[in-house]
Order: sequence, then structure tokens, then C-alpha cells
Amino acid sequence: MYTFFCALRRLISVFVPAHLSLLILITDSVRAESPRVILIGGIFDLTAGGAIWGKTERNSFELAIRDFRRRHPEVPVEPRVEDSMFSSRQTVSAFQKLVSVDGVSFVVGPTWETAVAMMPLCEAKHVVCFLPSYNGKEFSARPWRYNFTAWFHDRGYASAIVDHLNQGSFPSLAIFAALTPYYDGLVETIESGARPSIVSNQRVTLEERDFRTMISKVPRDVGALVMLLDNAGQIQAFLKQWSELRLDRPVIYTDDLILYLEPPEDILRYGFKVRYSFPVMNEARQTDFIKRYESEFKIKPEGSSGCVAYDETTILLECIMKEGLDTSKVGSCISNTNNFHGYSGTISFEGSQAVNGREMEVRSLS
Repeated sequence: MYTFFCALRRLISVFVPAHLSLLILITDSVRAESPRVILIGGIFDLTAGGAIWGKTERNSFELAIRDFRRRHPEVPVEPRVEDSMFSSRQTVSAFQKLVSVDGVSFVVGPTWETAVAMMPLCEAKHVVCFLPSYNGKEFSARPWRYNFTAWFHDRGYASAIVDHLNQGSFPSLAIFAALTPYYDGLVETIESGARPSIVSNQRVTLEERDFRTMISKVPRDVGALVMLLDNAGQIQAFLKQWSELRLDRPVIYTDDLILYLEPPEDILRYGFKVRYSFPVMNEARQTDFIKRYESEFKIKPEGSSGCVAYDETTILLECIMKEGLDTSKVGSCISNTNNFHGYSGTISFEGSQAVNGREMEVRSLS
């Protein structure tokens, strides 16, 4: 009997460690395939000039995370949100806080063109950054590995205006535009493509509210006016001052920021015809998104970029599920995402960092 137990002990001493090693190996393999807690940052303008868009982007970001959790309840996702205050300096500060303090490696945001200040940092820190409302010339100026956008290209906003201008019979054109990277790109496209003669081309700071001197310099027979100002206060001040100083009413071309005056139709009392460029989206999917958003937040989404923020957050999280927390692999997954049917339409990156195939159109304010 003693001999039997000795033999049994030797068998256990050999079998049990081998069995435990196999169990540990299997457990480690499963753990490697499932990402740990996903920390995902959001940077949005919540308190300044882009807050209408930024708050909708934040809500859409959070909505996409909630929907992801419903699909993948086994994967913990923890969002961290910072306010960009529509400031390049604050955007950089928010990014540094998310990365250095919170340990975030994936960011959705920021709102609008303060992204330009953040993009080099995303590359340097190997942080995947998904921009929901900026797609400027920076994406064609150099290759990026960690910066992505599903937003409509700035050139699209301007090209739609140029096409509409060139189809008309305007002899001349005046331009008033704010000094920002976004409007820089639009003005460059209009300058190079518009057929009407540009008889006045004036740029203004974001703080400017007195346009009288600039307005007086525009020739009286100008047929069209490209007005690309940065906020509701600027737009209303400009149109009011024009109507006080002059009797002529050139056709105004602008972007969809005009829609976020309260109410936008109020500016029509000055007697201008207003045309604005607008992103073309799938109307049925937009209706679905609005219903989904309203059911969650009890308000309608404002701004055009909420559904893009939702789609970007969804693509990012699904790529993390597929590739884990390696930002290089997640970036490759995003650039190879094609025919993603989102709320903002069909998204295809085709190996690039900026979405392809997004169109703009010109609409009339009425």
C-alpha cells in the first residue's frame, strides 16, 4: 500500500504542475485577446464659440459608447471628457491631461479646427485621434499614422460654393473671412476656382465686431459676397452694419454655421438672399440618428457633426476590439475600414486617414 501511495504522489507531482501550466497558458491567451479597460478620451468645445456642435459631439460620443457596451457587456469602457473651449492652447492642455494624467491612448475630438494644434502631438505620442468636425489641408500636406477624420473635407465646402458661383452671372465677388485654418482653406479654394473677379478680399480676427470701414471699401456693383465669419455675433453685426451703410444686397454665400443663429431666418429681414454649403448625408439614416439621440437625451442634436462623432467612436471601439490596445494596429484598422454604414452615411477610408467620397451641396436659406 505504501508503494502505491508513493507512486500516486509522484504521478500527481508530475501531472498537476503540467495541468496548471496549461490552464495558465489558456487563461493568458484569452486575456490577451480581450482588451483590458478601454480608456477613451473626448475633447469637445463645451463652453465657447463651437459649443452648439461640441455638446452634440460629446453626447454622440457618449451615446456610441453606451451602444457599444450593450453589444459588448464583457468589455469595460471608461470615457474621459475635456473642454477645448474652442482654443488651440486649451485643446493642447486637454490632450496632455488625457494622455499624461489619465493614461488615454485614443481620443475623439476636438471640435472644429483647434485640431490643427493637436495633430502633431497625436503623432509624437502615438495616440489615435479621430476628428469629428475638421478635415483640412493638413491631411493632404503630409502622411499621418495616428490622425483620422470622417468629416467632410474643407475643400468640399468651398468647392460647392465655387460651382454655384460659376453657374451664375456674377461679374464680381467680395470675400470677408475669419482668420482660422478652416477658413484659410476655404478662401484658397475660392480664390483659385471662382470665375467672378474678386474685387475685395478681407480677413478679420475672431474678435472683430466693427466692419464699417471694410464694408465701405467694397465696390458698389459687387454681385456676390462670400461671408465666412466665425460666430453668430460676427455674422449679425456684419449684416446689420452692411444694411445700415448700403442699399445694395449682393447674394451671400456662406457655410452651414448660418443655421445656428437664433433664428437663422432673422437675417433675411435685411433683404439678402443667402446660399450656404451643407454636407450631403443619408436622410433615412439621419432620421434614425435623430430619433436615437432624442430618445436618450430628450433634445434634438444641433450641428452637423453629431452623427459623425457617433460613427467615429463606433469605428474606433470596434477596431480596439479587433486589434487590442496597440495604437499602431488600431490606426491601420481604421484606415482599412471601408463601406461602414453609419448614421452619417457610408464611410470608406480606402487606406488613407481622411474619409473619401463625401459630397457637399448648396442650399438656400428661406
